[in-house]
Amino acid sequence: MSPQFSLIRVKNSIFRDLILLKKGIFTALATTGVLFLIAFLYHLRSDQHLSAADFNSIFSKIYVTLGLLFTFSVFKEAQDQGANHLYFTLPLSPLERITSAWLTTTILYTLTFTFFAFMVAQLSILAGSVFPKTKMHALNIFTADYFSVVKLYFIIQPLFLFGAIAYRRNRIGKTLLLVLLILLGLAIFNFILCSTLNVGIYDSMVSEESFGADPFELAVNDFSTAGKWVFGIVMGPLMLLAAYFKLTEKEV
Repeated sequence: MSPQFSLIRVKNSIFRDLILLKKGIFTALATTGVLFLIAFLYHLRSDQHLSAADFNSIFSKIYVTLGLLFTFSVFKEAQDQGANHLYFTLPLSPLERITSAWLTTTILYTLTFTFFAFMVAQLSILAGSVFPKTKMHALNIFTADYFSVVKLYFIIQPLFLFGAIAYRRNRIGKTLLLVLLILLGLAIFNFILCSTLNVGIYDSMVSEESFGADPFELAVNDFSTAGKWVFGIVMGPLMLLAAYFKLTEKEV
């Protein structure tokens, strides 16, 4: 194998993962398709109109949950002691493995699942036209709420990618615990930063009855932007880098 990074090998790796997981993918799409159809028809029955807000309230929950489960399934073979030797002998570098897994579970998954959910929503509108006062209408799903959900998924997904590689047993539970620990650490860091940079204001608050609420509110208002950047960096690039090194360690 050439030591240089190859997009051809990345493409072949993505294709291989999809072939191996095709039964699970079809089952998941069929199940979520039924759930989408029922939920969309319920909203149509209540007000005879399926809005972008209705779509996103249903789509966001299933999209994030299913995407994280899909992330764990991609590296299931690597955690199987009976088959992982075959996986690690494939002509792929760790960078190519992590790139193909990330592209599959973020870009490809998001595009495919969005299109699938949109088609089910339009089918629901067509089927719902049998209800009185329900008219055919085009659904605009690309709203600020939709992009906020996709952005959140892209930020937290690398941490679950790391968990899928790092842990052999109880992978989901251990990864969720890691998420809680990171969130707790960021919250404490954010509060300490507020206390340090607003010493005078903080001291004046100590003598007031609202001691507990005001400093916390100040931390949220003053450092929400900085906190989001730290959260995004820790959950995103750093977790991808950690996943890469963990995969390199397992190949040795």
